[in-house]
Amino acid sequence: MESILEKSRDTSRALLFGLLANCIFSTGINEQCPLSELRINLTTEEKYEFVMGLGDEEIKSILVQHTECSERRLASLQQFGP
Repeated sequence: MESILEKSRDTSRALLFGLLANCIFSTGINEQCPLSELRINLTTEEKYEFVMGLGDEEIKSILVQHTECSERRLASLQQFGP
């Protein structure tokens, strides 16, 4: 079986697998996050299979959504900072 890094020319696939394991902004199931339910419900092996089964465009789309979400959450945290 090909590893994540062997299959991907860049780190996008590995990043997505990492986000399935954990996200610093994760607070449970978030309907806006395409990964939150998968993060909670899939085993590590199932997460790996999921990531390896995605095409480059699907990975890119999910990572764009993650970036937008994390930027919104970070901005909201900064509003209440010192």
